[in-house]
Order: sequence, then C-alpha cells, then structure tokens
Amino acid sequence: MADKEVKKDQESEETTDDQKKGGKLKLILIPVIILVQAVAAYYIVFNILLKHPNHVEEPKQKKENLEVGLFYEINDIVVNTSDSGGRRYFVIEIGLEASEQKVLDEATSKEIWIRDSILTLLTNKTTAELMDGTGRKILKKEIMGIINKKLAVGKFNNIYFKKYIIQ
Repeated sequence: MADKEVKKDQESEETTDDQKKGGKLKLILIPVIILVQAVAAYYIVFNILLKHPNHVEEPKQKKENLEVGLFYEINDIVVNTSDSGGRRYFVIEIGLEASEQKVLDEATSKEIWIRDSILTLLTNKTTAELMDGTGRKILKKEIMGIINKKLAVGKFNNIYFKKYIIQ
C-alpha cells in the first residue's frame, strides 16, 4: 500500500513538473504568436489593402499641357468703400491673363483709362459686397467686362486677385 502511495506521489510530481514546463512554454509561445500575428496584420493592411504610408506616389502626367498665358498686372488700387464714410478702405492688385502680346500692349497704352474705370467701379461697392465670396466672383466678372470693353485688339481671358484687402 505504501508502494501505491509513493507511486501516486511520484506520478503527481511528474505531472506537476510537466504542467510547470507546459505553463512556461505557454507563457513564451503566446506572446510570440501574438507578435507574429501583429506583424502579419500590419503587412497585410499597409502593403496589400492600403498603400504604404511612406510610399510616395509619382504624379501622373496629364495628357494636356497647362498653358499659362501672358500676364498684365494692375497694382496698388486703393479706394474707400461707399458705405464707410472714409473710414474703411479697399486695396486690390490684379493679374490679367491674355493669350496674345498685342492685348498686353494695348492695355499698357490704355492703363490710365483702365485704372480709372476700375476705381469708379470699386468706389460704388459697399464693404458687405466686397467681403462676400459671391461678391468677389461678381467683382471679377465686372472688372473683366469693363476692361475688355476698353480693348479693341483682343480680350483678356482670365482675372486673378494678387491682393485683396479690406481694412
């Protein structure tokens, strides 16, 4: 009977030793498996599903070349707004785009006439009209219309604001 108890004790000691070894093995294997899975998931997500965050895509070349025209600049136009009583002013600088040099030459010869027309237009504007986003679009169209009416040789294609300040 004592032999049976000794054998049970030895078997239980061997079992606990095996359990301890298995427990230690689990403590080592589980973090390793989790780490491998995390690396695999990162690779799949960033290299297969999404583009890699450090990957810089080369810009695609457009079939059409962007052609920039010739520019005529009108600088330092300063006016008081019509509703300010002289307390507020508006500063604007304009770039006008044309496709032909002859349009720029004509605009240069008529600069004083063009500046006066723009000044007259702007002095009739209120501060609210000039501050509104749609007001800016309308102002572009009005300025373009006034200038193109003054030209006989050609027309300006586009207008850009270089400076647009309301103080």
